[in-house]
Amino acid sequence: MKTIIKKKRHHYIPRFYLDGFVDPGNEPYIWVYEKGKPNIIKATAENVAVRKHYYSFIRAPGDENSFEDIFAKIESEVAPIFKKIINHEKLKNEERSSFAYFLALIMMRVPKYRENIERVTGEIIKSISMLKASDIEGFKSMIKKFEKDKGSRIGVPTEELQEFILSGEFDIVVNPQFSLGMLGLAKHFAPIFHAMNWAFLEASDYKFVTSDNPLFYYDPTYYPTSVHGVGLLSKNIEVTFPISKDLMLFASWNRPEGYEKLNNKMVKDSNCRTIISALRFVFAPLNSKDLNRTVQKYKNSSPIIKMV
Repeated sequence: MKTIIKKKRHHYIPRFYLDGFVDPGNEPYIWVYEKGKPNIIKATAENVAVRKHYYSFIRAPGDENSFEDIFAKIESEVAPIFKKIINHEKLKNEERSSFAYFLALIMMRVPKYRENIERVTGEIIKSISMLKASDIEGFKSMIKKFEKDKGSRIGVPTEELQEFILSGEFDIVVNPQFSLGMLGLAKHFAPIFHAMNWAFLEASDYKFVTSDNPLFYYDPTYYPTSVHGVGLLSKNIEVTFPISKDLMLFASWNRPEGYEKLNNKMVKDSNCRTIISALRFVFAPLNSKDLNRTVQKYKNSSPIIKMV
């Protein structure tokens, strides 16, 4: 017997993190920009970056752990580390490890990453299905074995099912439980973030913004027509993650570590990366028509994972 976790509102971006982007002249509000919608609204961290039942999953009775519990524990550990970074304090190795794990989770827990995983998985399953259906005799044997194991007929003539699959006129919808389970892979990404060089970029008059997909990685030397993808181990990769309205993490394999002050143009260029990465929402400590124009310019720019 299985039970379903009680359904409720779940934050895919931590509330304590969003508090770092509150407008100091309109506390406790954040300005919310949505791609494709011109209106700028203000809201509290409690009411943004949230979806109903986002972490709901089926589990066996007696399993008391939930993703909310895990995230709450990690966030309580990492919140003081944010403060140390903001205060220019040196991190201990275990603190760096905790922050690296937080980065891995923040990359994987957001809707854009989960949607990418579910879409690519569906494409792979579809390709395998079409490949199997192309072998006429093998496909018939597979269906017979399936019916025998199940103890019932599939209810569709084998030839008709085969023809339908080979047409490709269908999509595979992957259960969200799958992408939720993939969060366990964060422990494999964390050591990569830990090993990179961490530079901390400080804002000037113009402040940093964040989004519903705040961790962005980019290779400025990448050729768009290349058959190879871009990954965290690429030697020229650049990872940006806004820490607060005044500070941004810049992780790479070749940039020196330390703190660096940026001018307004450089802050705006950094914000462009955050906006490009956003799926729908950009969260900012200011109400700006110029910023909104940039957000609307990059309506469909969020990174896509492709099957190769």
